Amino acid sequence: MNQNKADDKVTEAEYVIRLKAYEEKIQKKITEWKFTQTDIDALNSINNKKLVTKELNKSEVFHWLIKSNIIWVHELQEYLQNQKIDLNEPFWVAAHSRLGSSHVSIFNKDIDVIDIGGNTAAPDWKCYDYKDYYNPDFKIYNDVCIKADGLKKIELWNYPEEQFPPVYDHDTVYDKNKNLVYITGGLGSGERQKKNITEIYQLNVKTKDIECIDALGESPPCLHNHHTKMWNHDLIEMRDGNILKNGKAIKNLYVWYFNLKTKTWLKQKQEMYHHWLITSSDSGELFLDISKKILKMEDEKLYSSEFVEECKQDIFKYYGYVPDYKIYLNLYRPVKDMYFSEFTDYMDRYPSCACILNRQIYHCFEGYNRIEVAFQNSTSNEFQEFIINDLTSKLKQLSGLDVVVEKVT
Repeated sequence: MNQNKADDKVTEAEYVIRLKAYEEKIQKKITEWKFTQTDIDALNSINNKKLVTKELNKSEVFHWLIKSNIIWVHELQEYLQNQKIDLNEPFWVAAHSRLGSSHVSIFNKDIDVIDIGGNTAAPDWKCYDYKDYYNPDFKIYNDVCIKADGLKKIELWNYPEEQFPPVYDHDTVYDKNKNLVYITGGLGSGERQKKNITEIYQLNVKTKDIECIDALGESPPCLHNHHTKMWNHDLIEMRDGNILKNGKAIKNLYVWYFNLKTKTWLKQKQEMYHHWLITSSDSGELFLDISKKILKMEDEKLYSSEFVEECKQDIFKYYGYVPDYKIYLNLYRPVKDMYFSEFTDYMDRYPSCACILNRQIYHCFEGYNRIEVAFQNSTSNEFQEFIINDLTSKLKQLSGLDVVVEKVT
């Protein structure tokens, strides 16, 4: 018999019990490996090691961390600090604890999957979604982890940065005919941001060699967070994600192709767009994620009203403010009687909205502490300003903060 959702509420006490059980499971897993300062020094040293050729890392502590894929970096850091182990610099973390790493499935007789690159999940990682920003806790990787036989077999390859610069928010596609993995786009070190270009590397799955493909034609400006597809083993299609314009990340609304035979970039002809970015004036919290969280808890009725109120009080204690979260329900609707469709791709953390008003089509893309609005080139300035003014007014009410509006051309 199906139980009503309202009868299956999670009380605060039950939530605490579940959280404690999860933490005990993690602690038990961490203590399987008797960490020493020598282990941590080894995990630190790989971050600073200069290579002249590719190198296979056979160290057991690295392989154990890869296989223990339920352990996240902050959980391990907390445990090691409690053990009085010196963590004077960020140590190496496995791909499952990184942001922006790629995961390509092979599933032949020798290999299951390959993980490539990524960056460490620093405490303030969210600002890295749209800024190529560095601080001492932000490590970008250029290693390749090959997994086989259900994690029983591990190969961890490290490369000279000159051969394969550290990268994150890239995408990969496997060509089984040539046994090559193509690594497309991304952010990181090297010439990507300096030249504002999209690079393509190829990994030879047999030899583990990586090389950059010299390209002709106009590439996307630093394409990242995108989706890649292979056509007929000689054409790579790239769509969605973000590109950089004047140092700002905006939505990529175009389809790009790379011809592997001619090594040439191609761009599909289509409508051009005007992009607007709305952010808080002092990088303060706009409460977009938090508003959605509260609304979801109230709508699903899985949590008791007391628990929801506790959450609101926790928000107030942390921020000194509780957002006017119900404004979010109509944040993207300047007029209630209009076409509005919200979509969240399984690879995305944030929703996208398609809107039609007065026969004008525009799109809103939500991010962490920012909203991007894209209008077709033919959209009048008056209509663009009407939509932007409505959004900024509502954001001010929701967050209690001033906002900054910037048009990216």
